[in-house]
Amino acid sequence: MVEQSEYPVSYSRRWRLWYLAYIFSNMSAGLLTPMIPLFISLYFRQNVVFVGIASSLSSLSSVVALILWGNISDNVKKRKIFILIGFMGSFLSLFFIMFTTNILDYIGILVVYQFFAMASVPVSTLLVIENEIESQWSKTVAVFSAISTVGTVVGLSLGLVIVVRNPSSIEILKDIYLISAFIYLVAFILAYFLLKESSTKIRRSRIPNIFSVRSFERTRYAPSYVVHIVRLFGKKRGVKTSRSLIMYIILCGLLMVGFQTFFTPYPVFLIDKYNATEDIVYIMYLLNSAFSVVSFNLSGNYIKKRSLQKAIYIPLAVRMVVFAATSIIPFLGLYSFGYMILIILIYGAMGFVWSYISITQITSVTTMADTETRGRAIGYYNSILGVGQIIGAFISGYIVIYLGFGGDFMIAAFIVAIGYIGSLKIKAGVNQKSVSRGAGVASK
Repeated sequence: MVEQSEYPVSYSRRWRLWYLAYIFSNMSAGLLTPMIPLFISLYFRQNVVFVGIASSLSSLSSVVALILWGNISDNVKKRKIFILIGFMGSFLSLFFIMFTTNILDYIGILVVYQFFAMASVPVSTLLVIENEIESQWSKTVAVFSAISTVGTVVGLSLGLVIVVRNPSSIEILKDIYLISAFIYLVAFILAYFLLKESSTKIRRSRIPNIFSVRSFERTRYAPSYVVHIVRLFGKKRGVKTSRSLIMYIILCGLLMVGFQTFFTPYPVFLIDKYNATEDIVYIMYLLNSAFSVVSFNLSGNYIKKRSLQKAIYIPLAVRMVVFAATSIIPFLGLYSFGYMILIILIYGAMGFVWSYISITQITSVTTMADTETRGRAIGYYNSILGVGQIIGAFISGYIVIYLGFGGDFMIAAFIVAIGYIGSLKIKAGVNQKSVSRGAGVASK
């Protein structure tokens, strides 16, 4: 591996100013977090099926684009151009939402947006570490991930301010997309002038101990950055991924199906049954993100004191019970103001639990894989989570139509229960302390 950067320390500090571009890009992403259910439910007056379809197709676009952009960038050995493509493509696609007049055009633009937004995702971390000495890689990635987190929370907060200052204005939803587009334009300008192409190139396969962890749980597959991807080209090493690891990754995908079956229609439930306005929905998402940030360090310490198997049992059990219990509310028609507050708090609390699940899963994957297969395993894990989001989002709308929100929440609990039982039977083959963890945090 490369032991030193070809740039002096003074340049390295100046070079980090381009992190500002990622603050703005994550602000834009944070601002858009609740927009699919809000725009479809309130602006287009469409039902939850379209929310599921839009979320599902957006996630599908992201999964495919992430693999394609990552492989192309690795082959051409360029970084900056893909960040610029990502930011400019996001600006242009979001800008054209201003001219949408029907739901199909809107979903089509979302798919295009997610495709271009993913161009910057697989290269950003590599660019960060390529300009640092190896001993500082984990620390540098930790700083970069913190910036991503801050940007997302600031974006959500900005969205809340905008909707609070413009109550009962449906047109403000289009304006939010326009504002988000121009924030991406600012990110593009900053990256264009502040970012330099690194002269030293590092292969993903040589950094198996640096990986990304999702600190936020979004209802579509939209990570802020990833380190490892599924390889489409090049020679694959003869070492095979163990069967137990493959099964564990599949179970993680199944759990994601359950999570998304619950969360995708959740804001629509709040809007339809409690007449929630835009500000209420933004508060709910902001609360979820705040709980995720607070619990992130706590969850890391919790996992260190327990085996990986025990560390994930309680968070999964909590979600399973909460999902099932929440189904009682629509079954009994409990739609008073007090229950609306409870619904909001439940969504926020699930953000607290997510950090424990996310960190445990990625740590388990890195622990069960050996050095030769670790990067490949993490790439599979990232992609399978995306597949889980695609499936969960797609089926959720139809479940609600035929079985109601209560039926959807109960089925989500059942899917999580299957994943929970399956995870009890899989044991990590390597002690978790043998893995040197990288400090990556990818917002979801």
